[in-house]
Amino acid sequence: MSEQEEFLSPKHKRLLNITIWIRFFAWVMLIFYIVLAILVIPQDIAFHQRWGGNSDYWRMISINRLGYAVDIGSRILDLLLSGTIYYLVLRGVSLGLSMIVETDINYRENQGGHNESKTS
Repeated sequence: MSEQEEFLSPKHKRLLNITIWIRFFAWVMLIFYIVLAILVIPQDIAFHQRWGGNSDYWRMISINRLGYAVDIGSRILDLLLSGTIYYLVLRGVSLGLSMIVETDINYRENQGGHNESKTS
C-alpha cells in the first residue's frame, strides 16, 4: 500500500467522494441557472401568447421598451446571481470538507512524528 493510502481511512475516502460530487453538482447548478436565464425571453413570449390575447409580443415591447427591459433584465440578473451564489456555496462546502480531511491527515501525521521522537 502506498503511503497516501495508509493515511486515508474509509471515512476520509467517503468525504473526498462527497467533495467530488458536490463540485460536480455545483457546476450542474451553475449551468442550470444559466440555461434558465437564457430561457427567460422565450418563456415570456410563451406566457404572453397564452395570456396576452392576440396582440403581437414584439409590438407590445416596442411600446414600453424600458419597462420590459427592466422586467426581463431583472429576472435574468436574478437567475444569474442565484446560480452564482449556489455555485459558490457548494464550492465552499466542497473546499471545507477537503480541508477537514487534510487537517485530520496532517494531525495524524504530526501525532505519528511526535510519538517517534518521544521513543528515540
